[in-house]
Amino acid sequence: MKKENDFIKNFNEDREITSQFLLIEKQIRKTKTNKPYLELTIQDKTGNIKARMFDGRPRKIYEKYQVNQVITIKGKVQEYPPESGNFNILIDTIFPSRKYDENDFIQKAENYEKNLKYLQDTLDSIEDTQLTKVVDAFFKDPEFYDKFIQAPAAKIHHHNYQGGLLTHTNEVVKICNALSDIYPELDRQLLVTGALLHDIGKIKTYTYDTNIIDINYEGQMLDHLYIGANMLESKLSNLDIDDKLKVQLIHMILSHHGEKSLGWGSTVDPKIPEAIALHYADDISAKLAKATK
Repeated sequence: MKKENDFIKNFNEDREITSQFLLIEKQIRKTKTNKPYLELTIQDKTGNIKARMFDGRPRKIYEKYQVNQVITIKGKVQEYPPESGNFNILIDTIFPSRKYDENDFIQKAENYEKNLKYLQDTLDSIEDTQLTKVVDAFFKDPEFYDKFIQAPAAKIHHHNYQGGLLTHTNEVVKICNALSDIYPELDRQLLVTGALLHDIGKIKTYTYDTNIIDINYEGQMLDHLYIGANMLESKLSNLDIDDKLKVQLIHMILSHHGEKSLGWGSTVDPKIPEAIALHYADDISAKLAKATK
């Protein structure tokens, strides 16, 4: 079992450490003087961190340990740059961990049950009969629902843990509700429905059967915006709702990364107020989740 102060979230000072971590990424890099060093990304249930080894035989260590392996690292937690609040580990030695508790390394959403309840409350709040048909087509499908509440929202950047998509979606819904309070001209029901559906493509974008989150082939080739829009269009083709509403919902998914010129993957600029609001709600959730991690 890891000691409480050895979890990554508790790294807040320079100190020696000997503890277990899950290896999720490894690379051989070079210093400014062209000397090779080992850089690892390691994880426990509270987050991930970089660990680097400059001395010894980094290439041999690189070949010895595999991604998704639990390892023990002896070294020093250090703040770099100084006074930055950013910590990493300077590795002295690495050796395999023979005994460990797997639950120490699996990142899961906090307040999971509360998030499930909030999702259900949000679904129940959709009173528009046409929009109810849309959300029911997804969230009353047991296969979709199970994948949605377990999926991560990203590989690295934000909400990158089991249940991360659920947490992120709820955050976006909350922000959209707040925006609707400030701007009553917004169609709250349309905006909240867009928030619920904006990242549905992520259930087909990532693999997360192990402790490692990775982008699968479909995700690499198509991206979650297209995948989500395609999923939505397929459902809408079997629903008796207005054509204009169908287009608006698809538009909100395709544009929720903002203007095309930003280069974040939108295939069309947000063109209706609800699409603009959704973009900024999504952006706030993603950026603040990362900034406050």
